[in-house]
Amino acid sequence: MSTEENKRLYRQFVEALNRGDIEGAAAFFADDYVEHSAPPGLPPGAEGVKIVFRMFRTAFPDVAFRIDDLVAEGDRVATLVTGQGTHEGPFMGLAATGRHAQWVAFGINRYENGKIKEHWGLPDIMGINRQLAPAPEPQEVH
Repeated sequence: MSTEENKRLYRQFVEALNRGDIEGAAAFFADDYVEHSAPPGLPPGAEGVKIVFRMFRTAFPDVAFRIDDLVAEGDRVATLVTGQGTHEGPFMGLAATGRHAQWVAFGINRYENGKIKEHWGLPDIMGINRQLAPAPEPQEVH
């Protein structure tokens, strides 16, 4: 596959995510997909991908992703994506706050036979939590 074809596939994947089509988005991943940045306990392959997508869609029902940059070389596509949504469901132990959050994620996807075979990623989870967590109580200075 060409670098342009891999970039086109990534754009289609993000379009599926933005439609809330979890099965369609998961179809872009190889059966033996490897997530190198997986949280502990996440099942391997496309099943783990679906769990992560459902978690974000449950926490942020209006979640939308914007591709800010795509760079491709050989079988890899590097991505910079901005996500945003309204926190209306549980997210990593935090109950819904109704707050809007925006975050970035960097990733590298390796393609094989038209599917994402491997991914290394760095979503700004700390940034999301900072936007959603209750503000700290002011401390009295003595």
